[in-house]
Amino acid sequence: MSTSDLSRRAGGPALALGVLAFSGGDLLRRVVEPTSPSVATTTAAVRAQAGTWFAAGALELLSALLLVAGAIAVVRLAPARGRTLTVVGATLLGIGGIASTGHTIGYYGTYAAYADSGLDTTALAAMNETTDALGGITIALFMLGMLLGPVLLTTGLRRAGVVPIWIPVLAVVFVVAGAVSGVAAGLIGLLAGLVAFGYVGLIITRSRTATPVPTPRPQPSPAI
Repeated sequence: MSTSDLSRRAGGPALALGVLAFSGGDLLRRVVEPTSPSVATTTAAVRAQAGTWFAAGALELLSALLLVAGAIAVVRLAPARGRTLTVVGATLLGIGGIASTGHTIGYYGTYAAYADSGLDTTALAAMNETTDALGGITIALFMLGMLLGPVLLTTGLRRAGVVPIWIPVLAVVFVVAGAVSGVAAGLIGLLAGLVAFGYVGLIITRSRTATPVPTPRPQPSPAI
């Protein structure tokens, strides 16, 4: 099996599963977080549902690896028209996936540590202030990649004639739902992302690499 075939067969499922893991982890986060989150209330909620919080963080970490693999594989679908948008979108999606690792450790890991620490509200607030500055850049890259990446990527694939118009529309729904709070919005985002990128993943898996045209062998000159 060639490297291109391996990328095609693994990249398609990786993209679909990466979006599913990302949205699934985000949905679990929404289930745990209180309606009016603060350091104290979120820490208490994480302490009460430690298993769900751990599962959410694990899914987010897994999604980072899968999204990067899927972003690498999807570029091959747009060799000409729409390639620029596709490459930019895939790059941003990959950056968002990588940055999500730092975001997951910084956010999910921090609140898990808070929950295990047993500190009071004042001590938690003071500790939280010292960790905010470092996560700013990571969060910015994460938001940039996961908000713009899916939309630009699917728009590029639409311009390339690879996907129907409803795929970029679902990508917009996926992004907007991810930016809106609440469990219902998280569920909508999960379904929209799964359908949109499941379709793209299927296209990647079914695509074929270009077969090189064989060079004709020179014919021997007729005998005189």
